[in-house]
Amino acid sequence: MIDVMEKRFPSADGNHVLYGRIYAPETEARGLFHVVHGMVEHIGRYDGFMRKMAENGWICYGFDNLGHGKTAANGSELGYIGGYPYLLADVRRFTAAVKHAYGNHLPCVLMGHSMGSFIARCTFTDKLWNKLIIMGTGGPNPILPMGVFLLNRLIRVKGERYTSNTLEMMVFSSYNNHFDEVDAHAWLSSIPETRDLYHADRFCAFHFCVASMKDLLQMLRICNRSAWFGRKELNVPVLLISGDEDPVGNYGKGVKTVYNRLIKNGKNAQLKLYHNCRHEILNDVCREEVIRDILDFSGAGRSETSSRKHKSSPGKYGHRFPANEPALWADTRTGAETQRSTLRMHGRLGIHKVL
Repeated sequence: MIDVMEKRFPSADGNHVLYGRIYAPETEARGLFHVVHGMVEHIGRYDGFMRKMAENGWICYGFDNLGHGKTAANGSELGYIGGYPYLLADVRRFTAAVKHAYGNHLPCVLMGHSMGSFIARCTFTDKLWNKLIIMGTGGPNPILPMGVFLLNRLIRVKGERYTSNTLEMMVFSSYNNHFDEVDAHAWLSSIPETRDLYHADRFCAFHFCVASMKDLLQMLRICNRSAWFGRKELNVPVLLISGDEDPVGNYGKGVKTVYNRLIKNGKNAQLKLYHNCRHEILNDVCREEVIRDILDFSGAGRSETSSRKHKSSPGKYGHRFPANEPALWADTRTGAETQRSTLRMHGRLGIHKVL
């Protein structure tokens, strides 16, 4: 048996309330497992995976990022993030709140998929997490500076919230060149039924605005800089997983580049590519194998780092979300103050330049 809780948490932008979910086992918890979803999707798409993690003893949690899912106040906000530093701050703050509620002694794993992998790579610190899983990520791209330049021009002329079908075609149309199916999202999964579910999902049917596209490229550029691979905060086990037919990872080549650069910098990294699988490996034919590999990498959990007993029963711990912990679930800083704080954090992590 598991307990699924919906949680609301103030975003670092000072304007939105994040919609989150926590999946908790009723047995002794192995640890905490944070899922960061990707672009133009939402945390609800990970329900089956998060249930499986909880069934195996992990308190699994995540939330809809800014501009996504139920965190967006209305349909007009879907696709508008408002600045990538808020995405990074939200991930750290939500994990800090969960650790406070369920136990700082529990080991904690961070996993990000696609855009979520860029968020996870940019925000990771061993002060919060013990392991990092990078799923469906991308490697260095020499045209990123040109992309940011063009997006800045569009923002100046059309405004931050402008959406461009032409731009989306330029960025994503080549993703389907590798596949025979007549489906705009063939690159996501080899299973037509899972693509049909994506097409029918109202929270997967919106366009990214130009400012958010810039946020995406900024994060991709930051997490592929030389400084990122040498960060001391990455001296933890790192697992890279991807489909070998995933265009985001350049069909494995980009993922291998990230892995090789981690190894070159003395990091404890592992890599696995799943044969004949595409971008969403949790929604492809390799799904069960991927979940087994994630569980194996995450490890025994609590017993690895602590012998303290902990039950994740919501009757014992659920009261701490959120009513009796107002300081935990609220932030009185303005959005500008939060962004300045986040940029100061970037300096401490060696990320000094913001595009």
